[in-house]
Amino acid sequence: MSNTIVRVIVAIIGIPIIIFSALAGNVIFLVFCSVMAFFCMNEFYNLFEGPHKPPGAFTKWIGGLSMNKFVFLLISILIVICFYYGMFNFVLILYFFMFIYLILVEVFKEEKHFEAIGTWLLSVVYISTPFGLLSLMDSAKMLDFYGANYAIICLVLVWVSDTFAFFGGKLFGRHKLAERISPKKTWEGSIIGFIFTILSAIVIWKFFYPNHTLIHWFLVTAIVGIFAQLGDLFESNLKRSVKVKDSSNLIPGHGGALDRFDSILFAVPALYIFLYLVSIF
Repeated sequence: MSNTIVRVIVAIIGIPIIIFSALAGNVIFLVFCSVMAFFCMNEFYNLFEGPHKPPGAFTKWIGGLSMNKFVFLLISILIVICFYYGMFNFVLILYFFMFIYLILVEVFKEEKHFEAIGTWLLSVVYISTPFGLLSLMDSAKMLDFYGANYAIICLVLVWVSDTFAFFGGKLFGRHKLAERISPKKTWEGSIIGFIFTILSAIVIWKFFYPNHTLIHWFLVTAIVGIFAQLGDLFESNLKRSVKVKDSSNLIPGHGGALDRFDSILFAVPALYIFLYLVSIF
């Protein structure tokens, strides 16, 4: 069975499950976002983890899980939970705790790699925060305030963008988009993905949210479409920097969780900022 067929089958099974969890809302979608943040953070850590050393007593007792990874995965889940419940002050406290923890680790260990501080802080901003915002957009408070489930909307638009960019590139791709970063991505695929994202947004507007203005949906589409593709390129660049093809083999046909949600990690914060600015002006 070809990789493309496996990719399609997994998408057909996985997408309805994710949509159902978002429609169910409440703790169900929060659990989904927390679990995905856990897997993505774990894969990110594995990409940049240095040479393995013999585990200490504690890390050996918990199966070789390093203290750094344990702290990061725990804080990642806590950040998602805090966003969902609107506890933004606690999010800031967790950011600060992470920073202090990293500083102490680098100060007291024998081999100094202070650039690692930036790498791990990036992981919190890059992974935990977007999943936290995604869970927040599905919360009852946000649904009542905006009158639309932008968590589902963002997910659908990103999937449309990714799918049509992938197949559009395979069928019509001629001109490389960013050959140094991702040789298979093309301008043709990118444009086709963006066009179908716009068409999908028009359908969503027409059948589900006709009370919103069309210009609003064009702006939503443009933001999601552009940042989704930027997120895809960014993760490709991360993998190229450490010379790996996939972040893991967790999802058949798709690679790892980070490979599957890379576009969403950029699109969600961009969309949330747009919605926030619209709400205050």
